Amino acid sequence: MTESTPSAGPDLIAYAESAIVEDDAVLAARARAEELGATPVSPAVGALLALLARTADAKAVAEIGTGTGVSGLWLLNGMAADGVLTTIDPEPEHHRAARASFAGADISPAGRA
Repeated sequence: MTESTPSAGPDLIAYAESAIVEDDAVLAARARAEELGATPVSPAVGALLALLARTADAKAVAEIGTGTGVSGLWLLNGMAADGVLTTIDPEPEHHRAARASFAGADISPAGRA
C-alpha cells in the first residue's frame, strides 16, 4: 500500500456503516444488547450475513451465540420466508432478549407471521 492509497481507516469504516439502514426490529435488538452489555454484530456484518444467506439460498441456518437476536434477524432477512434459523446461546438473559427481538419482528418459534 502506498501513502497515496486510502486505507480502510476509521473514517471509511464509519461511512460504510452509516450507509446501512437497519429496520426497527434490529434497532430494538441492538438496544437490548446495549442494555445487557452484549456486543452485537455491526450493521455492515449484519448486511453481509443477509447477503450470504440470500446468495446461498439458505433454507436452514445454525447460529451459535444468539446474543439479543441482531445477527439472527439479519440472517432471517436474507433467508426465504420458510427458512429455519436455529440459534443457541448459553446465557438465559440472551434467550429472553432474543425472544423479545424475534417477537418484535413477528417471528415466533413456529415461524414468521
